[in-house]
Amino acid sequence: MTLSPPAVLDDDYDYMLAEPPDLLDRLRRLRETKPAAWVKTWGKPTVMFTSFDLVDAAFRDEETFPSAAFYAHTVTEVLGRNMQCMGGDEHRRHRALVSPFFRAKNVTAIVESFLEPVAHELIDRFQARGEANLVAEYTKLYPVKIILRLLGLPQTADEDVSRWAIGMLDIQNNFEQALRCSQEFMAFVRPILAERRVAPKDDLLSSLATEEFEGERLSDEAIFNFLRLLFPAGADTTYLGLGSAIFALLIHPEELARVRADLRGECRWAAEEALRWSPPVALQLRANPKDVVWNDIAIPGGTPLIFATLAANRDPAVFEDPDRFDVGRHPKAIATFGRGPHFCLGAHLARAEMDIALRILLERLPQLRLVDDPGARITASIVPVLRGPNRLPVRFD
Repeated sequence: MTLSPPAVLDDDYDYMLAEPPDLLDRLRRLRETKPAAWVKTWGKPTVMFTSFDLVDAAFRDEETFPSAAFYAHTVTEVLGRNMQCMGGDEHRRHRALVSPFFRAKNVTAIVESFLEPVAHELIDRFQARGEANLVAEYTKLYPVKIILRLLGLPQTADEDVSRWAIGMLDIQNNFEQALRCSQEFMAFVRPILAERRVAPKDDLLSSLATEEFEGERLSDEAIFNFLRLLFPAGADTTYLGLGSAIFALLIHPEELARVRADLRGECRWAAEEALRWSPPVALQLRANPKDVVWNDIAIPGGTPLIFATLAANRDPAVFEDPDRFDVGRHPKAIATFGRGPHFCLGAHLARAEMDIALRILLERLPQLRLVDDPGARITASIVPVLRGPNRLPVRFD
């Protein structure tokens, strides 16, 4: 018997065309009534998982819902055949070649050498003015500068790389622009990679050029593919997450006071709560390659899937009073970075970046406050599945 979508969807809104103005309410209703719901993406019937248990199980089940079933058919022309497009032994080998630099102990080692100086450098540019738009002047530039330093690439390229990273993500809505950004980025990196092959330095690009695993090294193409994933996935999502953390603290004065009382102890938990409360990737896209009945849910082959991390992170079955921003929550697990073999490689770095960037900002600007501006809110950014504040106008004494 061939499976087919239902004649009537549970929610007829197309989640890939634009963010609905009532996104949180829609996700809550679906989670309460139909945690595996039929919705729409790009005009096609789509299954959306909204409960924490279903989202967590779907991330873990790489055999049933392989990452490659979606990404290998949507991103390769722009981002190349990166690890999202791989499975099995191929994914294991490539991940082993690039992962050593992102392990927790290595991330800890770079905190003092990279993370704090970059935060100070950016704040130095606007502190004397007494006001700033923290998205344009802090959150968007911070993770780009960190990755440039990790790779050993020129710091003067931060604005170009930020533009390329954002452009490469808009594959579905602006393919030609995304492809052009990808090509410009590769042209920028190519001569530097050639130098590192001959004369490696103490940086991530040299590590990628020289690291071996089971007698294999990464080709130039494989390195380009990894970097074209690293910048959009690492820089764009971290800037959105950092912006959401700052916004959440500024609109919750009691939580901000808690953090200010112990910056070194609480900033990491403010970052973690922000990643739960408003994950930068609100809706993770996947595809179902063949007919399957999974957890009693009949899903036809070729069906697009949405793992709704935003809904999972606000599941009351897992998180008490889930819509409340609570720095003292200390969640044991969140859906934000995925699970299973494709768990986000940069999770340790993203957490460290947000922790340090928050601490330095609050240390340097003790009277930081949000300007009354209707544009300062968490909303869709870059593409509908990504969320964060597009503006953060602030003043400080």
